[in-house]
Amino acid sequence: MESLVFDTIGFLLHRVFRSHQGLVRCKMRNLGLHRGQPPVLFALYENDGMSNSEMAEYLEITPATLTNKVKRMEKSQLVVRRGDPDDERLSRIYLTDKGRGLMDTLRGSMLDMDGILLSGFSDSETQQLKNLLAKIVENVDSYQSRPDKPISH
Repeated sequence: MESLVFDTIGFLLHRVFRSHQGLVRCKMRNLGLHRGQPPVLFALYENDGMSNSEMAEYLEITPATLTNKVKRMEKSQLVVRRGDPDDERLSRIYLTDKGRGLMDTLRGSMLDMDGILLSGFSDSETQQLKNLLAKIVENVDSYQSRPDKPISH
């Protein structure tokens, strides 16, 4: 009997996601990081000094989720929060020297993970996969922005 669930794109994407999460967890543990911290580090590397709300929007996560990540990263001395000199109500998040010093190693680790994921793929297949995955994201974003979509959780 053919399985209707295990052969769907959604299920395969879920399996890829779970496998990737395990790989990221292992690689980040080796760097002394938690798997949710690299996006924060990369965001600050590109745009140091973002406010909590700016970064949360940039990373597409809730401000509360980001606050928890930043607190943990402050304890590890990867980032520091400082008051905004122009607006006392705001604090801004900055990479520390320790956080900045991890960036080359972190970038290399991310490229290693891509190598593991794409082992056996040609350059053409890799580009095709990227294009197809981007199209899936576009499709979901387009669906979610429709005013007539069914409301459900």
